[in-house]
Order: sequence, then structure tokens, then C-alpha cells
Amino acid sequence: MAGGGRSTRWVAVRIGAVAVAAVAGFAVVGARAVQLQVVQSEKLGAMARDQYVRELDWKPRRGAITDRNGAVLAQDVEADSVFVDPEELPERRGPALARLAKVLSVEGKALERKVARGGRFAWVKRRISPDESAAVRALRIPGVGFAKESRRYYPRRELAAQLVGFVGDDGDGLEGVERLFDDALSGEASRVPSLRDARGVMLLKDAPERAIEGARVELTIDQGLQLAAERALSRAVTQARAAAGMLVALDPSTGEVLALANAPTFNPNTPRRGEVLRNRAVLDSFEPGSTFKVFTLVGALDAGVLRAGDSFYCEKGSWRVGQNVLHDSHPIGWAGPAKIIAESSNICAAKVGQRLGRERLQRTLMAFGFGEKVGTDLPAEPRGAVPFPRAEVALATMSFGHGVTATPLQITAGVAAIANGGTLLRPQLVRRVVDPARGPLLQAAPVAVRRAASPSAAAQMARWMEGVVTEGTGKRARLDGWRAAGKTGTAQKVDPLSGGYSADKRFSSFVGFAPAEEPRIVIGVFIDEPRGEVMGGEVAAPVFKEVAEHALRSMSVRPSGGDPAPREPEPVAAADETPLPSVEQALRTARPDRGGVAVPVLEGLPARAALQVLERVELLGETAGTGLVSRQAPAPGTVVEPGTRVRLTLQPRG
Repeated sequence: MAGGGRSTRWVAVRIGAVAVAAVAGFAVVGARAVQLQVVQSEKLGAMARDQYVRELDWKPRRGAITDRNGAVLAQDVEADSVFVDPEELPERRGPALARLAKVLSVEGKALERKVARGGRFAWVKRRISPDESAAVRALRIPGVGFAKESRRYYPRRELAAQLVGFVGDDGDGLEGVERLFDDALSGEASRVPSLRDARGVMLLKDAPERAIEGARVELTIDQGLQLAAERALSRAVTQARAAAGMLVALDPSTGEVLALANAPTFNPNTPRRGEVLRNRAVLDSFEPGSTFKVFTLVGALDAGVLRAGDSFYCEKGSWRVGQNVLHDSHPIGWAGPAKIIAESSNICAAKVGQRLGRERLQRTLMAFGFGEKVGTDLPAEPRGAVPFPRAEVALATMSFGHGVTATPLQITAGVAAIANGGTLLRPQLVRRVVDPARGPLLQAAPVAVRRAASPSAAAQMARWMEGVVTEGTGKRARLDGWRAAGKTGTAQKVDPLSGGYSADKRFSSFVGFAPAEEPRIVIGVFIDEPRGEVMGGEVAAPVFKEVAEHALRSMSVRPSGGDPAPREPEPVAAADETPLPSVEQALRTARPDRGGVAVPVLEGLPARAALQVLERVELLGETAGTGLVSRQAPAPGTVVEPGTRVRLTLQPRG
């Protein structure tokens, strides 16, 4: 019995010990739980969230660049980028990888080196074309994948390429407006919450309610006029076998640049380095030649040293000044100011310059904006040069445009000051910049730089310049239906090797405006190094005629002293068709709804009218094709936020 009692007590002791240990264990666990759940809960929770919660840098889609009527010149579109997972590839080198390199036009050895590094990811080529994407998919190579990225696309290809510019592989603007307004177009990146799964793949937790987009930049150019200018200029450069050509068209009442053309041009979708990328109309300076005679004579009129009835002896084409002899292209005897301009006499222009004097000649040229930047803010914009003419021969040659330098934009802006009555306006390349969230960031307005000439002197010069077209060196600039005024120019180019003037290289030009009695457009045409026929009145004036007539017709400008100018016919519905909508009808369908906008009915409208409707209700337009609107997305009546993009499909009337 005694042994049984000891056994029972031992069992009780062991049970008690186990119970104590259990209680102690529970106490430790409880204490630890309190420590983790209460004392360290905030710290541990943050550590846990750090393992699966992340924030992504959400980069906005780059804003669009449009012409003055909303036609898209540059926009972001989705594009495939190709990558490889080296661990999944069937082979690190060989025919499969060689085929991939060939399809994407990448260097095969460089691709092999990327793959040889191992890992799970390597880019092959980013932002490829749809054709390249289809070709890669057809290869069906294991380990080759695709990622969607934004790609800059220029739907009008070469149109206004030097003005619009282009972006690099990283999406930053490298040239033109793309570079000038890079920050506004790029927009501001935002931080978006995301999750990371067990494999480390980022998953978007809360996608933005709408796509973030940079600001839209609206240029002053008109797409139709720009196209007409580029075609006419390209033909002239080809026919003259010239090195290059430039054209500037301005609205003389506002300073807005309506067209800015360069030839040759390039496709910004596939840019290549070289001189062709330069916007030579803005960035290159030349000795202008005889177009500068108009400024010399205007300055003399305002200084009171020249009157319309004055007469000068033009020395029958040859005149010695110091150790130098000046020449005219054809001999002239006595001539008044009107004939000096019409016949473009260097000798008599130099004699007018003598009357004006050194200080007043330099001051006149600087008043018209020469020797200073025009203010486009484009990188590397030059000032040009207007030196003080210390020598007698320098005074003479500066009077007819030698010994000074200026850009095509400066020269055209100077003539625009004569066309508008004497006020020099700052040329405008951008009408406005609009941010989808913040509204307008920039709204351009006419900027008067200074009064360059009196209204009476400008009006007198305009009359003399009209004589250049009717009976002088610019007859090939005559317009069908409108009076025009202008001035030809043909300058010898400086030979950089000898320091003197080249025997065979010329800079030929014509700058004019129309209608002469009430100017609506000023156009400067500049042909660099034409061969064969080199006179500005022969190689540049016909381009002025073609572009000016196109512009005046599109503006519906009345012919000089006649009936309304012909214009493009408006679309008319056939007898058995529903009448086409008007702009007013389309606007009535854009009903506001709780801060949103109902997408208007646009089908049947011409592209320009549809884009104007969208702009007036604070929506963005994107067109594809030509003609009338046949489809639109979002559908009519859909309520969207202001700033939403509406895609318009156009088809010819048929």
C-alpha cells in the first residue's frame, strides 16, 4: 500500500509539473503575443506592408501637338516592346536568336551578349512598329515576350518636321517644339499604390480613373497651308537643283506663323542625325541681298532725306566707291525711288544709303528687328549681325543687303511690319498650351515689339513694292485675282575658305504680301544655292504665287476690287440623304451633365468643323483619314469629363 501511495503522489507531482509548465508556456506565448500584437504591432505591420505594398511612378502620356485647327501632328500611341527571358530561351545563341535580331534590325552579337549575362529579363528592342511586332510573334520563340509602352507617333510624317521636332528613346524632346515644351508635354508623374505578388510581379491596386496626359501644345500653323508650302518649296528646290529651301508665312496683323517650311525635310518617326534636322528658316543666318533695300528706303523716308519725287542717277550699271566698284544686274540711268525698288538697283540704293547715313541706317535695320533674337525661344536662335558701317563701301553694301546677316524668319517679320503699317510684331509659333487638369498654361496674344516705321512711310513703300510685281523684277509673283507687293533678292554667298564672295553660290529670295491694299498674309521664300537660273524673281517668286493663292482662297479673301474669292465647297447632302449637321446643331447635342459633357453628334461634319465643335465644349479631337466624319468614339451622347479625347474616323464623300 505504501508503494501505491508513493506512486500516486509521483503521478500527481508530474501532472502538476506539466500543468505549471503549460501555464508558464501559455504565459510566455501570451506575453509574446501581447508584444507582437500590441507593443510592436505598428512596426511589424509596416514591415509586412513593405513586403507586398509598393508605389509605382505613373508617368503621364505625353501631350499632343496640333495645328491651329486641332489636327494632330504628334501624339502618344501604344507600342510593343520586345524582351527575352534568357532562362526560358531554348538556346543562348544560334539560328533562333539570329532570326529575332534580323527581324528587329538589331545587331546579332550585341543581342547574344545580353542573353549571355543570364537573369530573367533583357530588352531586345523597345517601341517597335506593328509590322515588326507581327514578325516577331510569327517566330514563336519560347522566352520572347512583349510589354506595352507609349511611343511617339507623327501621323503627318514629314509635315512641319523641323518645327515639331521629335523625341528620343527615353521619351524626352530632342528637337523643335518637342524640346521647347518638353516639361509641359511630359506632364507631372504621380505615385500610384500597387501590390507585389509572391513572384515579385507588380500589380496595379487602384488604376487612375482616367489616363494622365501632359499638356496639349497648339501651334499657329495651318496644316493645309503648311502642306501647300512644303510641296511648292520642294518642287522649287528640286527644279533649281538647290542645296535647300525655306519658307515663312506670317499673319501681319498678329505675328502668327501660318506656315514654316524647310526643304529637304525628314520623317520624325524615324529620325536620322544630320543637317536636315535643323529648322533653317529660324536658325540659319544669311546675307539677304536686295530684299533689304526696302528697309533702307523706308528709313530714308522717315528721316526726311527721301521723297517720292526724288531722282537718282544709277550710273548706267557701274559705280566706283573708294577702291571698289559696285554693279547692277542691268544698266539704269536716272530713276526715282519706285524704279529703284522695281528694278532693284544696287547703285541707287547705295546712294539713298549715303543720304541716310551710317548711324541712321544701322538704327533703321535694328528697328526692324535685325541684330536681335525674334523671340521664338527655340534653342540656338541667332541674332544675326548688323555691324556699324565704318567704311564708305560698307555703308554702300549694307544699303542693299550685303555685309549684314539675318534669318528667313527675321526678314519675313521685317516685311510684315511694312505690310501692317509699320509695327514690328513678335512672330508667334504657339497659340496656346492647355493642361487637361489645370487648363490653359499659355495663351498667346499679339506682341508689338516696337514701331519700326511711320504709317505713311510703310504705306508708300507698300505701293513701291507693288510695282516690283506689276512691272519689275518680281513679275512671276503676280496673283490671279489679287494685288500683291514684294521684293526680290539675289545675294552672293561668302566663301568661307577665301573670306570673299563666291563666284557661283547665291542666296535667292522673294518676300511679299497680299492683298496689297489690305494684307492678310506675308510670305518669304528663300532658295539656298540654286544652280542655273539664280535670280530671286525666277526661282523664289513662283513659290510665293502658288502659296499665296492657296492661302487667300482658303481664307475666302475677296479678290482685289472683285467678287468673293473662290473657296473650297462645303459638303452638301444628296436629295435622298439626311441633311448634314451644322456646327450649331452639333453644339446643341453637347449637353452638360453633372460637370461632364455629352459627346456631340459629329457624323457628317467636315474634319475642321468637328474639331472646332469639340474644342468649344472642352473636348480633344483625334482624326484618322480624310473627308467627313463617319464614326466617332465615344458614341454621341456619352457623358465624359472635359478634356476627354474623341476619336474621329473620316471617309471621303461618296
